[in-house]
Amino acid sequence: MMRAEMSRFRIRPEERTEVSEAIRERLVGLECWRAARMVLLYAALPDEPDTFILPRGDKTFCYPRYHSDRGYEAAAVDEPGDLRPGKFGVLEPVAEAAEVPPEGVDLIVVPGVAFDKECYRLGRGRGFYDQWLLALPGMKIGVGFDHQLLDLVPREPHDVQLDGLIVPSRCVVAGGA
Repeated sequence: MMRAEMSRFRIRPEERTEVSEAIRERLVGLECWRAARMVLLYAALPDEPDTFILPRGDKTFCYPRYHSDRGYEAAAVDEPGDLRPGKFGVLEPVAEAAEVPPEGVDLIVVPGVAFDKECYRLGRGRGFYDQWLLALPGMKIGVGFDHQLLDLVPREPHDVQLDGLIVPSRCVVAGGA
């Protein structure tokens, strides 16, 4: 129900570009960004903030890659051209991209359909991404648009509380700190 409600919101491409830049500025200002060496990003869908234009500096970027027999893994990517459409139609690293072990990822930038003020996310509904997040020990920061920040999203026992959340207008830290 909430997923369908959230899908009715439409963001114009020029607005998406503008608010994605605000999100990127907030993200690179965080200490967890500055300290991270291996950052797990995501290939944005049209209704998600664009994270492709983040400053690389001394960081290695990796992206999710899905295997039907074992779920998600992170794989290092040098440039967006190293991504191809995967199982769910989302861009993911080519098969030749080197796998990154879960403990090697310092920071995970997490998309969602909606988020709440306690830093829980509502995903696309299959639960695959949340299962994977449980295995990733790095700092987890959700990113979304202001309209995606709600008071409360539905939760299942497998849902992962993120460490923080960034929307264009503010940063939210789990636990309210």
